[in-house]
Amino acid sequence: MKKILSLDLGARRIGVAISDGDIVGNLPVIDSRNREEAIAHILEIVRNEDVDKIVLGLPVGQNNSEDIVRSFALELNKIIDIPIVFEDETLTSKEAERILENSKLNPKSEKYKQEIDKISAKLILEQYLKKWILKNIKNYILL
Repeated sequence: MKKILSLDLGARRIGVAISDGDIVGNLPVIDSRNREEAIAHILEIVRNEDVDKIVLGLPVGQNNSEDIVRSFALELNKIIDIPIVFEDETLTSKEAERILENSKLNPKSEKYKQEIDKISAKLILEQYLKKWILKNIKNYILL
């Protein structure tokens, strides 16, 4: 499997995860004040990591947020010539909070918020990969 980059787009931070085959890991959170800066960071990651696809978390049913993510994807697609796909990110932040509930991190701290973003990006990517595997197993079985 090729390298896939996952992004959990937020107003100030972008959670980033990457897969290389069946290994999923996190990269540092992108902390940007504007879209151009964020896109420049993503482009750098895509080039440095030789990424083949981007999975963008999509807040399904949250019209304004969904529009922002789709708009971001269009801008990103203008300068990055690799496929960008969407994955429903519903409840990933809640799951990330559940994962961190026994941590010693203060929920109001910047470190906690960054961890939520990292875990959310990882959950989005894991969810995408599970669907991809199931789809391809079904295709293989049908052969």
